[in-house]
Amino acid sequence: MIRIGFFSVSILLIFLFIFITGFHDEGNLIATIVASRSLNAFLIFFLAFFSQFFGTVLLGTKVAESTVYGLFQMELIRRDPGNVSGMICAAVLGAILWNLITWFGSIPSSSSHAVVGGLMGPFVMEFGFSIINLKGMLVSILLPLFTSPVIGFFFGFLIFKLNEAIFGQQSIRVKKLFQGMQISTCVLINAFQGSNDAQKGMGILALLVMVGSGSSDFRVSQTVVFLSAATISFGLLLGGMKMIRSVGSKIFNVKSLHSMSAQVSSLLVVAAASLLGVPVSGTQIVNSSIFGVGAADRPNAVGWLYARDMLTAWLVTIPASFLISSAFYWIFQRIGGVF
Repeated sequence: MIRIGFFSVSILLIFLFIFITGFHDEGNLIATIVASRSLNAFLIFFLAFFSQFFGTVLLGTKVAESTVYGLFQMELIRRDPGNVSGMICAAVLGAILWNLITWFGSIPSSSSHAVVGGLMGPFVMEFGFSIINLKGMLVSILLPLFTSPVIGFFFGFLIFKLNEAIFGQQSIRVKKLFQGMQISTCVLINAFQGSNDAQKGMGILALLVMVGSGSSDFRVSQTVVFLSAATISFGLLLGGMKMIRSVGSKIFNVKSLHSMSAQVSSLLVVAAASLLGVPVSGTQIVNSSIFGVGAADRPNAVGWLYARDMLTAWLVTIPASFLISSAFYWIFQRIGGVF
């Protein structure tokens, strides 16, 4: 196997994964604002694009490190780094393929879950389950990924009830207040979650470079940060509307008060996770917040069947991407000469 081939292909695939994350996940962050027609859609996409870009550039790389060190026993990888580029190539391909399957099906699956399962597959095939940092995976990755949507649901429920009690029937003045607040929440949530999502790809690239160079220094260069910021932002612009239609029409028919409540609750969860440096899924948090808002207002009008589909995707994404990436690595092991 000519490993430099895998190294080069892996770099391209990592940026492709970041781009696909942009059009697969990031539209969810602005779905309620666009669907409720609270603000002009062009303005919202403009704000989201620049917020994702500058958030990714400015908000650090703690999530990138958590993604890698939380998942793997790094000393085992440093001891035997020979096939890491091939493993990463298979891992990212597995995550990309699962993202494309769910995107074409308009299923709000999570790129964050997909990349965790994708990474686990080839590394477990190569090293066995001893490569998994069980404590780190549970505390730094799985616990945030699976509890943050539940928190988003309850925040959405409580914040809508609070807003309803304070504002009651909306006047024109209150509607303008909501519009101003949604501009702020749009900017902040896209900055924090755009950074959180882009950093998962950055972490994989930093691992690839660290192992490829024989270094023990896990570092994300500013060039990689800048390119990742541009990649995920353009992904949002080119593909975000498909998920917006799903979230805005299949979960709940959102109005201004619903949208503002869901945005605030999602922002609280996303900002806390990003500041703590733990990976979360913006898709799952936003969708769960909308379900919480809908449950607080009119439970009978909530698309609970869609919730079932979302929950199914939530549960199967990690094992599905695990199996797909494992299959890719199995193929690479047998046709390694191609690379």
